[in-house]
Amino acid sequence: MAHLLHEVSKYVHLSISVGEKRKNPARKCMLTLSVLLLFGLVCSKAFGESPAPSVHWGSLAFPDQYSTLNTGLTLDRFTPIDGAGAKYDSTVTNTLGFNLITFSWTQHGHDRFEGWSINVTGGISPTANQPSEFFQNKVIHQLRHLPPVPSFQPRQDTDAMFDGSVTKWFFKNKTGFWGGGFSAGTIYQEQFLRAGIRRLQVTPDLYHGDWGAVSVRLSGLGRVSVQENGAVLHQTKPTSHIFQPALAIGQYNTNERGEQYPTWEVEVSATWDSGIFVNGVGQSRKQFFWSAAFTCGPVRFETWNDSLGNLSTSDFGPTYGATITIDVFRL
Repeated sequence: MAHLLHEVSKYVHLSISVGEKRKNPARKCMLTLSVLLLFGLVCSKAFGESPAPSVHWGSLAFPDQYSTLNTGLTLDRFTPIDGAGAKYDSTVTNTLGFNLITFSWTQHGHDRFEGWSINVTGGISPTANQPSEFFQNKVIHQLRHLPPVPSFQPRQDTDAMFDGSVTKWFFKNKTGFWGGGFSAGTIYQEQFLRAGIRRLQVTPDLYHGDWGAVSVRLSGLGRVSVQENGAVLHQTKPTSHIFQPALAIGQYNTNERGEQYPTWEVEVSATWDSGIFVNGVGQSRKQFFWSAAFTCGPVRFETWNDSLGNLSTSDFGPTYGATITIDVFRL
């Protein structure tokens, strides 16, 4: 523990020095926030949100409303050429196939820290062309009768990302939130702030059963971040803004801690991202995404794509992703 605290103190000094050197108050504030989050994680007793870079690929970006311990596989794919042979205008010139073996732990406070939650998410990836190429071309594009997306000099390496966040929740059912966090690893670096609503019930209960009550729920999120380059993304946009509305129908129950959770749920979302990729002159590549998530008991599956701009005819952009996880706390 002493060694870890020493490393944290060195990181504090480095973060503040970087903020002062760049004369950027927002960056300095977010760097300091990430340090505080790191300190809190180190000092906590124990250890599923989306691992980076899934948020910028179009996945759901909301914090967990209830305590979870998830593990699974997350695929994020980037291809610089689409199925029609057109080149995507960015500084990334090769195919990226991240195969992240992930864990995500969220703990909600009950006695000392009522209304707060903390999350730690991590993933390690044997980055390669498969299996994301198979799912993109043999599943998604085949189902939609689209031409396959070619691969170009796929990255072959090991990548890893680590994320941490703290969230303050509001109202009885924790439907309002704000908070912040950080992502760090080989792909890129990021510090972010976010706020929004999560699973706000917009219909009366449609059905009552042993598994809870069925209803329709609305979510919405705004997220702002500062970003820095990594070993994979050598040039990123310095800042990013994300807006994400989502609508879900499911059956929701209450656990022994008083937390509401879905026994089953179908959720769809749309995302506008001001961009993490940039072109040769430094302009961000703004992008629209869609996502669909399915929860049944402890198992959750989600897939996302950037074809929202032209759903019926073509794959609008270069990215695709999917994840399947199991919540150990619910087994």
